[in-house]
Amino acid sequence: MSRPGEKLTLKKRIRKWKYRNYLDFRIKSPDNKFVIYTRGRTGSTVLTELLNCHPEIFCDVEIFNFIYSGSRIKFPIPYIQSCSKRSSMFGKSVYGFKVKIAQLRVEHQYSDYDRILSELSKDGWKFIHLKRVNFLRHKLSSLMVAETNIFHLRNGETGEQKKINVDFDVIMEGITYGEEVERTEEENLRNIPHIKVIYETDILDNSKHQETADRIFEYLGLSPHPVTTDLKRITVDRLQDMIINYEEIEKRLKGTRFEKYLF
Repeated sequence: MSRPGEKLTLKKRIRKWKYRNYLDFRIKSPDNKFVIYTRGRTGSTVLTELLNCHPEIFCDVEIFNFIYSGSRIKFPIPYIQSCSKRSSMFGKSVYGFKVKIAQLRVEHQYSDYDRILSELSKDGWKFIHLKRVNFLRHKLSSLMVAETNIFHLRNGETGEQKKINVDFDVIMEGITYGEEVERTEEENLRNIPHIKVIYETDILDNSKHQETADRIFEYLGLSPHPVTTDLKRITVDRLQDMIINYEEIEKRLKGTRFEKYLF
């Protein structure tokens, strides 16, 4: 049973801007809604732009990113419900948002974030699990961003194609952390119906974009629609063209279970 003070606290908090749409019953909540559950550097910005090509979809930003939330979200479900009404405000019938596992368990410190995901699923939210499977390249993408401060490039824009010297221990930390996060994500979604979108097979190659988007549209019960984005990769194909000390990294990974990430 809730204490009176707890109810008062909730009432005060949902009156703040983060929850303002939650209380406005004039704004319709979407019947069709989805979550993109992912990590950074997985092609989520590309996927968002592709999905937003559909006239019925409003795919939001990372609403749990502090840049947008402003601070920790004490009441995540009302906050999500408040954000979801943005679709109606933009004349769209479908709402979606991106969320990273680190935002839930580290930044907002939800000890029960898997319960939050389960509650969303029970409330009719559909889940898209977006991930990468090459954790070496995943880590390199993050290191390249740290080196160049370039997060995205669009057609017509040029960025310096740098080669970087990488610390083997840093690479291994990135790979093992990536594997741990993948196991956790899979466990989080074990009892939640979802579809998977793999960066390497569904996002990396532009020729796969329409097929990927149409598969998601079908999952959401929507008709196909042409999609496009002018975002392009910030890294190159060959690891040798990215890593100054590639031979060292290759030598230390070969013959181990991590060798597969070289290809």
